[in-house]
Amino acid sequence: TPPAAPPRQRRKRKALARTAAPAESREESQLPAGETDWDELAEVSFESNDDVQAERVAMGTADAPALRIIGARQNNLKDIDVTIPLGRFVCVTGVSGSGKSSLVTDILHPALAHRLHRATLAAGVYTEIRGIEHLDKVINVDQAPIGNSPLSNPATYTGLFDHVRELFAKLPDSKVRGYTANRFSFNRAGGRCDACDGLGQVCYEMHFLPDVWVTCETCGGARYNRETLEVRYKGRNIADVLNLTVAEALALFDSIPRIKRVLRTLSDVGLDYMPLGQSAPTLSGGEAQRVKLAAELGRPDTGRTIYILDEPTTGLHLHDLRKLLDVLHRLVDLGNTVVCIEHNLDVIKTADRVIDLGPEAGDAGGKIVAEGTPEQIAAARESHTGRALSPVLRAGPQAERPRFDAARHEMPAVSRADEGALELQAAETEAGQMPWQRDGRRWHLEQRPSRGGEKVEWEGAALAYVVSRIEKLGHKRLEPTNWNDRACVEIRAALPRGTRSADVPWFMHALTGGRWLLELSFRVPRGTFDDRRLVRQLNLKPLDQRDDLPVYGSDERVFVRPVQGDWENVRVLVHDRAEVDHASFRRFLADSLKAHLGRIARVAEDRSEAEPWRTNGRAWHLGQKGMAPGEPPEWNASLLIDLLGRINRAAPRVTPDWNHKTHVRLVVDGKSEIGRVYTCHARGLKVRLGEPPGKFSVVEATLLRADATLRRGLAGKPDILEFQLRNGLTPNWRLFATFVVASADNGIGIRT
Repeated sequence: TPPAAPPRQRRKRKALARTAAPAESREESQLPAGETDWDELAEVSFESNDDVQAERVAMGTADAPALRIIGARQNNLKDIDVTIPLGRFVCVTGVSGSGKSSLVTDILHPALAHRLHRATLAAGVYTEIRGIEHLDKVINVDQAPIGNSPLSNPATYTGLFDHVRELFAKLPDSKVRGYTANRFSFNRAGGRCDACDGLGQVCYEMHFLPDVWVTCETCGGARYNRETLEVRYKGRNIADVLNLTVAEALALFDSIPRIKRVLRTLSDVGLDYMPLGQSAPTLSGGEAQRVKLAAELGRPDTGRTIYILDEPTTGLHLHDLRKLLDVLHRLVDLGNTVVCIEHNLDVIKTADRVIDLGPEAGDAGGKIVAEGTPEQIAAARESHTGRALSPVLRAGPQAERPRFDAARHEMPAVSRADEGALELQAAETEAGQMPWQRDGRRWHLEQRPSRGGEKVEWEGAALAYVVSRIEKLGHKRLEPTNWNDRACVEIRAALPRGTRSADVPWFMHALTGGRWLLELSFRVPRGTFDDRRLVRQLNLKPLDQRDDLPVYGSDERVFVRPVQGDWENVRVLVHDRAEVDHASFRRFLADSLKAHLGRIARVAEDRSEAEPWRTNGRAWHLGQKGMAPGEPPEWNASLLIDLLGRINRAAPRVTPDWNHKTHVRLVVDGKSEIGRVYTCHARGLKVRLGEPPGKFSVVEATLLRADATLRRGLAGKPDILEFQLRNGLTPNWRLFATFVVASADNGIGIRT
């Protein structure tokens, strides 16, 4: 395992205790008249040999991990070797044309992206790059627009708008009308204004003049139709939310963790003033870059990421620059590396390491003029950057920058399920309990809307009659009818002793979201009904023959289809009570219920026969019985036995649990599941292991097998290692044992 980046060393001399705050004015940064005292600057040194070694460690010149570019020869670079210490804030400086972009943009980023992410980018000319194994990912935060479409904005780019739409879909008004999150998207038909296609403006093309954009007369620039805008959260509709600034949205969504987390990252990079729905083409280059940076801050952090930025301070006021520097140093304090091409002296003076290229531009550049701390750069006589930096360092102010405390800054950890519960609770406080929760029977029989929000036209008396008839036929053998779902009424049999709820399917589902037809589904044993005979028995006319209904269709309204296991589904579409209140339909209900209850009574007896992997899982998996028929397997039983044997020898506490249909569970001490071996794929055994977060890099996973992947867990969840085994292709077993031991020793559980 590669060593972790050491903590940032505290330097003992006052000159190195620099503040991240920029100078308030250029006048304060000027030295008295006269030449720079280079001898005095050169005398600034470390106080002891311990300080010298500490600086070497901090700069990646001792045993600390570092990235080393060997033989960089792109454009005007003169076959230089560059060392970039990891876990540091590194500035690449020099006059324009000195080779900064050739080194960072043309060589470093494409090479890392190709190695870490398998990107198809062509890197510039270099010999090799060492130390990539210490990194997980590379992120290039440039000033390119976040989108060229007016439909793109900071809320959509950062993923914030997805969370907002999900929240609006959970509001009572949305649930009553059947609105989903798609209803609140201005990129989809249904909720958006059809006159302007969700743009809020209409473009009029002029033949000999520039196109003219005017506010849409239909929606007034709101982007949505009237029905969608009637749904409100704390008095604001979805269009109002898009017009809020980041600061205003933070106050509105203070109780919603997922939304607040993204908004705070936008605020941290100094975008409090920006409207969430501001069109992407109207953002400046600096604003676009900070939106991208905020999006990255909102993603899971591994502490092994290298961020590459090109002139991030372009267009920033000194106050905004302070916020940007806080964010960049925050990334470094979390263990990441920031490489920044920069000319701004207020940024350069806060760097941990400066690499100055030059001395001039073009053919006269491409060399390393100086590298080291800002003070060492200022002491380099041949460095143009040093001569400009010297008076800035002299002027100060100087203070020790406080380290970023992730524990204090981060919001309390909230699971995904808890986040959803908080959002639902916030939504329900808008109107209290849902109507189907208060009185489900009345909701489905009298108040129900269709899926599209229109008034339902089928007769509620038809559903009431079917439910009452089934309850009478199945007296004491059925669970109470469940009316408390928005779109479905469910009837199921009482559980026989010794069975689980998952073993017993429901008997009837009545889907009440159709506008003209009520959909009744019955679950019966396979072979109970012949579909043609049942069609004749129920005698439901096709819609074309119903002159009283303004809907058409020549299909039958009775369907019999097989489903999982030995069950089949009988689907009946009805409009009114007359279609169900007759002897043939009553006989159908009686036969269906009798067959269903009879099969349920045999579930406990047939469970072992229906699920052989529960009684003899070893034979099931070694016999390769979980795979789909027809495709020859590319692995055999001996490979599975060899794999499990190697796992047991590496970690004797790990034992296999065979009693599952598709996989063998790997369990530590009979309690915690650390991994799975899937035997249901013909192409090979799929191995999945949970690993301690951040312990292994993506490159180490590829050393195990070329097709191995390591997925980072979210919010402290374990990393997931995955690869496939098949005959003739085996992994690096020694490295695999290391992964197994790490997983077993830490008791890392997995969620699939």
